[in-house]
Amino acid sequence: MADRVSAHIMIGGVLPRSQNPVLVQAIGSDNAAVYWDGTPFDPACLPVNDPLTLMDHEVANGCFETIELCCRRLGLQYVRWSGGYAGSFPSVRVIYRGHGEPRRYLTTEDDQQLFSIESIRELGSIVAIENDYQLACQNPPPLVLIDEEPIDEAMMEPVHG
Repeated sequence: MADRVSAHIMIGGVLPRSQNPVLVQAIGSDNAAVYWDGTPFDPACLPVNDPLTLMDHEVANGCFETIELCCRRLGLQYVRWSGGYAGSFPSVRVIYRGHGEPRRYLTTEDDQQLFSIESIRELGSIVAIENDYQLACQNPPPLVLIDEEPIDEAMMEPVHG
């Protein structure tokens, strides 16, 4: 059985309305809620000017596996914090900017970034440490659903060379 801890995730970016059911299904699969008390996610109630925030107290290995994979496939940004489990894994903040690989930042149980001596040496200067800290503190933009405009090929002019 997997170690279970509290975790929350904020999701943002631009999502075509046609892909919203994919995200909704992923949220249901990971059983994420809109409040710590377990209030279920209602797809009709997306935040207007904020990222979508979800949470749970019983997240296997501290990771919303299906939601995070879905976000990466859809190019959505997310920030996930999860508590640590003694002897298994530390408390972390994971940031995905909509492309590339997610970055992991070691944190306290209150989501405050920690720097190991190895990471301080690797960063090399106080400016680099402060920049890394600022990157780790960023949250995703609001989640915005857009209607897809069909491309009318008859309106496109051929390219002549």
